[in-house]
Amino acid sequence: MKPDLCITIRFIQPFPLFHGRRDAEQPEWPPSPMRAFQALLNAASLRARGRSLAPEVRQALQALEVLRPEVIAPRATVSAVGYRAYVPHNQTDLVTAAWHRGNLDASIASHRMEKDYRPLRVESIGDDLPALHYVYSLDATAPDPDDMLRVIRPAVRAITHLGCGIDQVVADATLVDSSSIHLPGERWLPSAQSGRRLRVHRSGSLDALINRHNRFLNRLQDGWTPVPPLTADDMDQVRYRRDTDPLQRPHVLFKLVDENDDTVNYPHSQLIHIAGMVRHLAVELMKRHPPRDLKGRTTEQWVEQYVAGHQSVDDKSAGLPHVQLSYVPLPSTGHAHTNPAIRRVMIVAPAGDEAWLEHLVQRLDGQLLKPLPDTKLPPGTHLQLIPEDRKDGVRDAYTRDSRTWASFTPVILPGHDDRKPEKTRKLIVKALAQSGIDQPCEFEWSAFSHFPKSYSAHKYVRDESATDGKRRIGYIRPNHLLDQTAVHLVLRFGRREDPNDPDSRWIPAEEPIPGPLTIGAGRHCGFGLMAGVG
Repeated sequence: MKPDLCITIRFIQPFPLFHGRRDAEQPEWPPSPMRAFQALLNAASLRARGRSLAPEVRQALQALEVLRPEVIAPRATVSAVGYRAYVPHNQTDLVTAAWHRGNLDASIASHRMEKDYRPLRVESIGDDLPALHYVYSLDATAPDPDDMLRVIRPAVRAITHLGCGIDQVVADATLVDSSSIHLPGERWLPSAQSGRRLRVHRSGSLDALINRHNRFLNRLQDGWTPVPPLTADDMDQVRYRRDTDPLQRPHVLFKLVDENDDTVNYPHSQLIHIAGMVRHLAVELMKRHPPRDLKGRTTEQWVEQYVAGHQSVDDKSAGLPHVQLSYVPLPSTGHAHTNPAIRRVMIVAPAGDEAWLEHLVQRLDGQLLKPLPDTKLPPGTHLQLIPEDRKDGVRDAYTRDSRTWASFTPVILPGHDDRKPEKTRKLIVKALAQSGIDQPCEFEWSAFSHFPKSYSAHKYVRDESATDGKRRIGYIRPNHLLDQTAVHLVLRFGRREDPNDPDSRWIPAEEPIPGPLTIGAGRHCGFGLMAGVG
C-alpha cells in the first residue's frame, strides 16, 4: 500500500480569518479541494515564470486532479461582527476597454464600492497555527509517491494565499501512512448523499484552468473579450460530511405516472395503499432477482425479513434489532395552497445498504403497480425514477438538513397512552429510540400537524347519524396499528445550557440533521413522516 500525500496549509494571521465564499456568497468551510488545487496551480505557474509547466509538474497535477481528498480542518464559525471595506470592484477590464475606445477619462476610482464582510473565524488548537490538511490517497495513481512528493513539494511551498488575498498561509507537502495518521481537526469525507457541497477538481480541471488563464492574458486583444468562469463541466460538486455527523439514510424517489406519462394523484389519506403496492412489487421482483450477497441469509429469509419487513419469531423473541426497507409515499408540500395528494413514493434503506437499494431500484424503474383489492389506479400507472441530481422541491422538503422537524403524517406510538401525558412522553421517547434518533432534542406533541393541509391524528369524529355515534376520519391505518395512540410531533435538535433547567438558554444543534426522518410504529409505510421547518 502506498503512503498518502498530505498537503498542509497553515493560516499565519495573529487572529486567523477566512474570507472564501462559495455560490451565492455563502461562507465556505472547509475550503474546497478545488480552491486548494487552484492555489497549487497558481503557485506552480508562478514558479514557471511565464513558461509552460514542466512535464513532470503537469503529470503530478494531472494525477491529483482525478482524486477526491479527505480534508482535515479546524473548526470555524462565522464572525459575530463584520466590517465594511471600500475596494475596487474587479472591473479594471472595463476601464481598460474604455481607454481602448479612446475614453481616457475612465478611472478605476469610479468603480470603487463598499463591501460588507463577515469572515469565518478559524479556531486554533493549542499554541499551533490552525492548519488544513488535504490527504490524497495515492494507491490508484501511477507515479511513485517519492517522485510525486519531490516534484510537487516546491509548488506547495510556494502557496501564499487561500481564499482572499488577505488570507495569508504557508504550506508544505509530506507523505503520511494512512493507517497511523492522527492529524488534529475535524475529518471531512466525501459522502454519497448528505453533507456540504464542495467544489472538487476532476479529470480536465487542470486544462480548463490553464485555458481560462491563457484567455485572460489575451482578453484585451482586438478590444475586450470577457473570460467566462468555470462551468459544471470543469469540476464536480461533491458532498462532504464530518465523520461525526449523523448519517443520512440512503433513499430513492419515484414518481407515479400513468400510461400517458401524466402524473398520478392519489388521496393522501390512503397513502398506505401506495406503500402496499410498491412493497408487493418489490417482494415479487426480489424473489425472482435477489442480490448475490445476502450476508448469510437465504433468498426466502432476506425477502421475507428485509424486503417485506416481517421479523422472524426467533429474532423477535431474542430481542435482536430488525432492519428493513421503508416504502414512504410523499404528500406534496411546499406552497400554502399545494394539493397534498400522493404523487411520489420514496424507498428508504438502512444506512450502509446502498448496494441493495440500488439493486432494487434498477428493477423497479418502469414497473406497473397492481391495485390492491377495493383500490383504483389510472390505467398504466407505473413507477418512474427521479434522478438524484434532478431538483425536486417535495423531495427537498423531506430530505434537506434541518434543526427543526414537524410531522406531516401522524406518528403512531408504540402503545396506548391511556390519555396520560406522562405516558405519552415516554412513548414518544421510545419511538424516537426505535427510529434510531439518538441526537439531543426536545419535542412537543399535538393532535394537529404544523402543516395545515395534513389531517389530524384523530381516528374518529362524532357523528350522530352513524350507528355507533362516530365516523372514521384522517389517514387510513394498517389494522395492526389501529389501537395505538397517534400524535403529531415537532422536534427541535439541540440542548439546554443547563440540562436540569428547562428554562435555561436553548442551544441549537451545531449541525442540522439530514432527512428523511420517519418515526413511530408506522414509519415503514408512510406514517410519522417528518419535514424540515427550520
